[in-house]
Amino acid sequence: MKTNKETLQTRMDRRLSFLDERPSCRAAVQYRIAQEEEPVMKKKVSFVLVFAIVLVLLTTVGLATGILQSLLSPRVSAVQAADRALEEKYGITAEMQTFFGREETEEADGSVQVTYTGAGNMAYVLGTYTAVVKDGKAEITWSHDGEDVSGGYEAEAWGLPQLQQMMKDSLDAETKQTYLAKASAIAGKHNALEDDTPSDISDEEAEAEHARLEADKTAAMNARKLSEDDMIMIGREFILTNYGLNEEQTARMELYTNSYPVDSDPNTWYWMVNGAPCFQVEYLLYAENPEEDGIVNRAEKDGYYNVFVNVEDGTVEEYEYNSALSGEG
Repeated sequence: MKTNKETLQTRMDRRLSFLDERPSCRAAVQYRIAQEEEPVMKKKVSFVLVFAIVLVLLTTVGLATGILQSLLSPRVSAVQAADRALEEKYGITAEMQTFFGREETEEADGSVQVTYTGAGNMAYVLGTYTAVVKDGKAEITWSHDGEDVSGGYEAEAWGLPQLQQMMKDSLDAETKQTYLAKASAIAGKHNALEDDTPSDISDEEAEAEHARLEADKTAAMNARKLSEDDMIMIGREFILTNYGLNEEQTARMELYTNSYPVDSDPNTWYWMVNGAPCFQVEYLLYAENPEEDGIVNRAEKDGYYNVFVNVEDGTVEEYEYNSALSGEG
């Protein structure tokens, strides 16, 4: 498995379930309206100054929790609380989340339900972790709570021991097939295999959906009040803060957003996420030689990072990290 863009794309398209549509092409573009429009540039100067002050406070005064929350949407704050609860109670790290799909639902009582369900045919053995977050506190349970997780891949409920082994096995192109095959076999015994039947959709319906997606993307781009440089900075600082990357890791981060010349699709990196117009900031963190002789070379926290920044006020509306270890895809 290679931790490059082509390998990761299929997985990220599947993981980004909160988007209205999965893009079929993600050719990076660079669109610099902010450099041509005076109102945007004025906004940029003031916003950069304010954000810089916030960052100083975050790093030197120790007010990270209170101040950082003002830059995050309630949904993102809830997901952070759920992520913490998932690791504290069950030991599942951000890197292990690659084996799951995450979904969030805002409830009528103001709480947010965050679920982590095993990806593809791993859904049965990995089960679903459900966190209910309210007032910043998360209560989390697992669909396999109380079941026996001993016995490695022969167990019918896979918890932390299996996930730790899957992390190791995923580094080898051969051994990763072991747990995938085992998971599929167990799911098959319980009639829980993933339905991979192609959706029956007409060409006209597909074209209409594509047109709707493009209209949403263009609307998000046209709603922009911040420059792309500002939003890239916000996304980058969120990644550094949320995942605690060290200096060496930070130095290896590669910005994928806007890494190509201006293209015919200026709205490529713009999306409507949970109803909010957003700009997608993507960073890659991977080894210089990602694979040798079928063995993946990776360091802690390597992978693929996505942050969706509100184009109007800079709020982080959604985030995703893929450690690039999942054998699905």
